[in-house]
Amino acid sequence: MSNEIIAGVLEIIMNNALPGVAQACIMLMCAPLIAGIINKTKAQLNKRQGASVFQEYFDLIKWWKKPTMLTPYTSWIFIMAPIIYFATSFMAAMMVPGFLTNTVTFGDAFVFVYILALGRFFMCLSSMDAATSFGGMGGAREIYVSVLVEPAVMLAVLINASRYHTTTLSHMVMNYDAAYFSVSAVLACLAFFMVILAENCRLPVDNPDTHLELTMIHEGMTLEYSGRLLTLIHLGSFLKIVVFLTLFGALYLPFNIPLVLKIFLGAVVIGIVEIINNKMRLFKVRVYLAAAVVMLLVAIIAQ
Repeated sequence: MSNEIIAGVLEIIMNNALPGVAQACIMLMCAPLIAGIINKTKAQLNKRQGASVFQEYFDLIKWWKKPTMLTPYTSWIFIMAPIIYFATSFMAAMMVPGFLTNTVTFGDAFVFVYILALGRFFMCLSSMDAATSFGGMGGAREIYVSVLVEPAVMLAVLINASRYHTTTLSHMVMNYDAAYFSVSAVLACLAFFMVILAENCRLPVDNPDTHLELTMIHEGMTLEYSGRLLTLIHLGSFLKIVVFLTLFGALYLPFNIPLVLKIFLGAVVIGIVEIINNKMRLFKVRVYLAAAVVMLLVAIIAQ
């Protein structure tokens, strides 16, 4: 009996965990490239040459080689938060339906949402643990945005859950044999793209390139970090963008083209959106996300 249990556990690991880990590693290696494509698109539209699309790899190596500076006034939370943030992004990458995990059964949509929320929670804790004015302000703003983002993400999940009668992400992949280019699909696609920008702290919700502390949200939480801890934060952020673009391409983008092309197309569109928009004032973020929620509600009704 025990041998059968061990064999069953090993079979689950071989069929689910190992393909998920392999996919997450592939996405991790490509994540800085996607960030570089976004930056290159913005530079080209600004009529600048811009840095290479591989610049983020060089920046990660530079940050990794620098020493990690710690003050005696921070607790273990300050050290563990970047590790947890990166780990949650890696686990989310294991769960999304993509290149190697179309048949996994552990990728539940609700678990996916709250795994990412766990990483955000610890980053907010670390910003307050450092006891700096700008870090605490960035953490408070991140909580404010997350309270508005999570209902929109859950509504986007419910659209697919009601359509496919499951909460497993790999079973929610858009069925191109059916009528996929519908009003519900288009509204859900547009709303989820708006959620991607808010969830990943991109314009118009946040400006990832700003150096003005008073306007920072996510970057404000990282001001006290350096060295390898800072590398883990940026790598987790890059990976999170790829995770959401993969989810966007597999579940919401109603075009029957290869997933890789959808991810690159999403990165280019993010660059275009960031060029034509300015950062909105913080109190207008709720209007922006309310619009996404209304579009998702209409998509549910239209479905």
